[in-house]
Amino acid sequence: MSNPLEFLTVPANHLVTGLAELVHVPTAAAIVLATVLVRLILVPVGYAQHRADQRRSALIGKVVALRERFGSNKKRLDAELTDLYRAEGGGLARGCLPMLVQMPVFAGLYQLFLSPTIAGKANLLLHQTMFGVPLGTHLFAASGPQFFVFGGLLFLLAAIGFASSRLVRPLGAEPVGAARVAMLVVPYLTVIAAVFVPLAASLYLVTSTAWTVAQTVALRHWAG
Repeated sequence: MSNPLEFLTVPANHLVTGLAELVHVPTAAAIVLATVLVRLILVPVGYAQHRADQRRSALIGKVVALRERFGSNKKRLDAELTDLYRAEGGGLARGCLPMLVQMPVFAGLYQLFLSPTIAGKANLLLHQTMFGVPLGTHLFAASGPQFFVFGGLLFLLAAIGFASSRLVRPLGAEPVGAARVAMLVVPYLTVIAAVFVPLAASLYLVTSTAWTVAQTVALRHWAG
């Protein structure tokens, strides 16, 4: 079966290999550079997503205020909520666009480090090494000192997850119940994912998640 993201993985492959040749760095370093370059290009989209999150948070605040004000009058509350959703609906729909733009790009780049073949040919990136470990190696196939390389990446992902759970809190009211549990657990899902993917994909996850945390903190500090 052909890869539905091949139209993205092929140029991503050219980007990584081109960077490795251009700046004369190992493939592992080129993966980091390519990931950073793609994230830099998508900064305006990330800013748009940040603004959408702000609007969504403001809407939640308005809903809470209306429920407190008209909670005893269901008919009036329903009318007020309908008017609010009608007024904000267009903006919220547009707020989904940044996420829709970013998702296929991230998925395509990530797929590059998962696929054994690209356009019907062997994915040579996975045959390159990082600290002596082939980038196509999985944790369960590692041996001896190779575990230290995987362990280092897993530690970094766990540290990034911890930073995310502390620094990247949802805008608006503090979540409770299941939402709070999800807020604490989700940042660590990349650690679980890294256990089952090739070393190259783990390196991408470290770079991309670190960028996400740093960008979110920066946008909240500088863009309000």
